[in-house]
Amino acid sequence: MKVAVIASTDAAWLGRWRTLAGTEACEVAGRVWVRGPDELAWDLLPALGRFTADQAGRLTPVGNRLPTERLPEATWQSLTEFLRVRPAAAALPALHVAPIAWTLVPSEAFQAPQMLMLPFGDFFAWGITAPSVRLQGLRFAVASDGRACVMGEVLPPLRGEGWCVEHSIATPAGWALPRGLTPVLVAGSMRLSAGETVLLHADGTAERLPSESFVELTRSALRATAEGIDQPIHLED
Repeated sequence: MKVAVIASTDAAWLGRWRTLAGTEACEVAGRVWVRGPDELAWDLLPALGRFTADQAGRLTPVGNRLPTERLPEATWQSLTEFLRVRPAAAALPALHVAPIAWTLVPSEAFQAPQMLMLPFGDFFAWGITAPSVRLQGLRFAVASDGRACVMGEVLPPLRGEGWCVEHSIATPAGWALPRGLTPVLVAGSMRLSAGETVLLHADGTAERLPSESFVELTRSALRATAEGIDQPIHLED
């Protein structure tokens, strides 16, 4: 079994593992401990330390031969339960809304959207019954105000607001950056983190979407997200 420890402020990153079997977490002294199967992508975790655990709970740092610590004596929970009291993993955490120094202009050319924004209830009702093949290649996040953000090459056939994405910069379908500004320049000026996407709104505001806000679209991820919303979403009989 592998074990890692991360800062509590990075706990939202675990959202992408929330639906994976065998993963557990606990929080001790401002740090989150995570344990799970060896086959997980542990190298991607923003870990402060990585270990291998033996049957006695002794922890050996990766690269070492001798144990140096023990598993913390705390209440371990599945990631679904552990993250329930935190912002939903499939979430756009307040999105850091901020004004920008210019506004968008009407687009002169058509570009197919790669992102769809719509009410989570509509998205849930579609995703929970759609053929499995339609879910492949899609990722989603959900804002506290109930917006679902869906990304992928083949978007769901649902009503919503389409967005075009280029070099991590997203603009509403039908709108574009002013002449002379390119997505590469804007992304560079905003100093985006790896995998981060920015929504540029026509009203002159911007929202930042961390990569860890998104989870792969599966029915279990949809149900887990619905359970984490204050008013859970259920299909009507």
